[in-house]
Amino acid sequence: MSLRCKLLLIIAPVFFVLWLIASYFSITQLQNEINQAMDSRLQSTARMVNNLALSNPQVGARPGLDASKVFSNSGSAKGLACKISSLSGEVIANSHPGEFASPPTATSGFNSFMVGETQWRSYTLNTPDLNIAIAEKLSERRSIFVSMVLVSALPTFIAIIVSFVIIWFAIGRELKPLQRLKKAITNRSPDDLKPIQLEHKLIELSPLIDSQNSLFGKLEGVIEREKSFTANAAHELRTPLTGIISQLQVAKITDGEPKNNAIRQSLASALRLQSLVENLLLLARVENDGARGNVQPWNLHHELDSVFEQLGFARSNIDIQLECAAVITHIPAFAFSIIIKNLVENARHHGQTGPPISLMIKESTDDFKIEVQNAALLADETLEKMSQRFWRDSSARGTGLGLAIVNALVKALGGSIDYVYDKKSLSVCIKFPLKSETL
Repeated sequence: MSLRCKLLLIIAPVFFVLWLIASYFSITQLQNEINQAMDSRLQSTARMVNNLALSNPQVGARPGLDASKVFSNSGSAKGLACKISSLSGEVIANSHPGEFASPPTATSGFNSFMVGETQWRSYTLNTPDLNIAIAEKLSERRSIFVSMVLVSALPTFIAIIVSFVIIWFAIGRELKPLQRLKKAITNRSPDDLKPIQLEHKLIELSPLIDSQNSLFGKLEGVIEREKSFTANAAHELRTPLTGIISQLQVAKITDGEPKNNAIRQSLASALRLQSLVENLLLLARVENDGARGNVQPWNLHHELDSVFEQLGFARSNIDIQLECAAVITHIPAFAFSIIIKNLVENARHHGQTGPPISLMIKESTDDFKIEVQNAALLADETLEKMSQRFWRDSSARGTGLGLAIVNALVKALGGSIDYVYDKKSLSVCIKFPLKSETL
């Protein structure tokens, strides 16, 4: 069902119910006013007849007047019925002798009674000389009431129908921007990620278009990064493979030291290729939330010894400051090992010789902090690009994935990473909140 139909189905019942409620009170008020007007007519007619009788003294002096004599030839036509009787109950005159026969004991004032199957409403005026009763059939009142209701309801009914038609077209007109937005999205090609440009006056539509354009921007960024990643990965994988093939071909046609040197070069290229593949697999694991899960307690000193053993690096060559407990439960042990290994290796390979590498691990009430600091000469451009995948200085070694893996791992664990370069010193500071839901 379209939004247009849904809106009309919501508006129509509400509008109809409100109209019924208003009509009920209006009709009730109309019926009360009709009854009051008709009763007032009965009362004023009775007084008028009384005034006529007083102006003609012969009416009261002829008690033997034929009771069947009528005032007019109206018979049973619609209208008021009038009956004049003496104080003794003798009927002097009756306009509807065959229909209107009010009870002789009718009290002064308004009365309702049945004559046969006809219900009457009367007003009796008792004077010192005469009793005057003016009456009308209630069916005539109902007929007048129904006629007035129909006359007033017909324009209202037509107005409701016209209102629904106007609402239908008005909703359709106001929803045209949504139709244009739908066409703008469905008709564009999968490669078209340009922002949607749509002229409209709907305030509610702007956030939807903005969010859609934001999504297109994110998708474009992801696609560009994936294209760059694919191109860089292909290049990085092809380089060591080419070196291996070339050196093996040299080893095949040579002997002695040249052959051994070619084999050593092939082995170095193979090890580089292995490291690259392992880093790519690790990066994919981290970006697919492989770092999350329950954290088992682990020993900090044991993990540090294991990392430095893998690096072939003595702990004494690094200025280590530990301000935390020996047992860690804030982050997984493998994540800590990857972070320390990549940061220390990056500092050793790309830093300046001289001051030792500084490693500080500190635990506070709010966060768990890891900071690696080393001497380095960096340009502003280098500082901006050093965490990008496969980026490395032209003179640098490695795969260019170390800091990218650290970034992805820290993000997966809900932490933050900052690079601070000041006075020829690079500091990489990582913080993990202790109350993070991710941990």
